[in-house]
Amino acid sequence: MSSAPPGASWRQADLATSFLQRREDFVPMLAVQEDIVRSLLTRRGREIRSFVDLGCGDGAMTELVLDAHPGAEGLMIDFSEPMLSRAGDRLGRFAGRWSTRQADLNDSSWQDGLAPGSQDLVVSSLAIHHLPAERKRSLFGEVFSVLTPGGAFVNLDYVLVEGPLAGLFDEFKFQALRPPEGADDDAEQAFVDEDDDDRPDTAEDQVAWLAQGGFEQAAIQFKWAEAAVMAGFKPGGKE
Repeated sequence: MSSAPPGASWRQADLATSFLQRREDFVPMLAVQEDIVRSLLTRRGREIRSFVDLGCGDGAMTELVLDAHPGAEGLMIDFSEPMLSRAGDRLGRFAGRWSTRQADLNDSSWQDGLAPGSQDLVVSSLAIHHLPAERKRSLFGEVFSVLTPGGAFVNLDYVLVEGPLAGLFDEFKFQALRPPEGADDDAEQAFVDEDDDDRPDTAEDQVAWLAQGGFEQAAIQFKWAEAAVMAGFKPGGKE
């Protein structure tokens, strides 16, 4: 077994580039999931001024938040330098409203410098499933700590399912990744290898952990096979 930390394969430039180029192609119903996230962040007069994007990639989720809340400023955290290096390409129109930090979600150092109760939102997309269950639970507690009263945690992620729909997400992904006949299949093999880093837990378990950690209205907001959007709110705000 590799001694590399969970998700370490995303430090590979080729893998990161392939994912960013084809993200919309192989994540099932991604546009629907992002619309749900946008609604969670804008309904009932929710105000977001400061937020953190965990496992941000090149900033797709940060872009969504900055667009939905023109007064917001975001901190993007990822331990993949190739991912972070692409953020400027996506977020150029939001200059001055975002910053990046290279940090590993496998330990609590990602929150260094963030004051308790300082963030209106913590968001994540397709990142936390790389962490083992106990680390997920610890991370959720850290997120709770940095949120303002009423602050939101929204996680769009790959989750564990059993039964007839198990594996449907991967079937969708590999169908999209299949190269034309005669083309180089290195990108597809890289994603096959990356699956070894996956440590998904059920969406039901994860919202239970959120509730146990103090979050209110912890719920699954969307689920299709292994694709899910989960959210919870820190007590004390409008929600």
